[in-house]
Amino acid sequence: MRTIGGYAVLGLLGRGGMGAVYKVRHLALGRVAALKLLAPADELLAVVGEAELERRFLAEARIMASLHHDNIAPVWDLGRARDGHGRERPYFVMDHCCASLGGLIGETYRAEAPTRTLPLPRAADVALQTLEGLARLHYAGVIHRDVKPFNLLLDGPRVRLIDFGLSRLRGERTALHPAEKVGSPFYAAPEQEADPRAADARSDLYAVGVTLARLLTGRLPLPGAPRPSALNPDLDADWDAFLARACAPDPARRFASAREMAAALGALAAQWTARTARACALAPETAAPAPEAPAPAPLRREPVRTGPRTGPGAFGLDVLWRPLAHPARNFRDLGDGTVAEAVSGLAWEREGTPYAVEYAQALEHVAALNARRLGGHGDWRLPTVPELATLLRPVARGRDHCLEPAFDPARGRLWSADRRTFQSAWTADAELGHIGHHDFSCRLFVRAVRG
Repeated sequence: MRTIGGYAVLGLLGRGGMGAVYKVRHLALGRVAALKLLAPADELLAVVGEAELERRFLAEARIMASLHHDNIAPVWDLGRARDGHGRERPYFVMDHCCASLGGLIGETYRAEAPTRTLPLPRAADVALQTLEGLARLHYAGVIHRDVKPFNLLLDGPRVRLIDFGLSRLRGERTALHPAEKVGSPFYAAPEQEADPRAADARSDLYAVGVTLARLLTGRLPLPGAPRPSALNPDLDADWDAFLARACAPDPARRFASAREMAAALGALAAQWTARTARACALAPETAAPAPEAPAPAPLRREPVRTGPRTGPGAFGLDVLWRPLAHPARNFRDLGDGTVAEAVSGLAWEREGTPYAVEYAQALEHVAALNARRLGGHGDWRLPTVPELATLLRPVARGRDHCLEPAFDPARGRLWSADRRTFQSAWTADAELGHIGHHDFSCRLFVRAVRG
């Protein structure tokens, strides 16, 4: 077993130009964490130099450790260890989060490809939390310079900013090689791409605007793209104006501060909530029912282990891991803690786990249901991916917001019985209507099934 300092390495979470991030477990406490080790790419090392890269790496750790804020990932350990080549490298340790915003929406290296969208209230909340974190950064004189979905971790409903390796302190003069690029394509503001030293707080706000536009429409706000309101019926001209200001090429036309942008976004979101509540209070219009997809074939109930290279087609899903069709559903509360669904013939646990749990605890929860014979039955189990897919629906838009959900949406990230590898299982996200996967040490909810 490989160790770094006092930590056992459980796996590689990601690798960038500056270093590698590992999932680790503290050898004494057993706490799972994320450890970032300075391990620069050879190209970057040749351009910038080892001493400057280490200076930047340590500055990143100290910035994150010094700023105590709910929306900034905390750093709680710093040390040095030898890498695979016998060279001593610094590392720092922070909380491990099982999801990032980039992973949630399905963004890939082809950033311009369409992504999954979020319901408007969730998208606005993500942006507001990001702005809260940036307000704290900017107050300390720090410009992040690399805000993007993959640098926003999700700790339950909480958003946490990470990756301060490209950040700059107020008044700091960082030596940049002409070949260095600071920021990520499509998210970096125009003035930052032209001269990274020109970036200020408004450059970070530009990246938040691009991120929010993507969350609401599934697309980047590229020149010539349709107005956001043409892509999402929940949006109107006021949202178009807000996003146009947030993503303005000229920084003078953007919001002046994170606080100002958050106030404007909060007001827009509040107006949308009030407008939606009024619309839902009105009697629904009489309309012909929408055509329904045919009922599904008998669903697989035996769990499988697929392997890590399994694609969405193996589960009958689209490229963003969403069901190709959404069959009709007919839920009936049986009053004994269970819900029957007539179309699939499945019965579901009504409440599920009260807390998000690791995979081993998910299995224990199902065993406890069978021991006490929930609903008079002892054959409860974790659902397979095809069974979970019957619970998924498209992201709520328009009058969909008026529909009463069959289950608690706050417990919508669910474990399945299907395993992806020896250390991970397939999962479902009922809020975004897609299938994903998580390591066993991540915490999700359980909704047991039988039938």
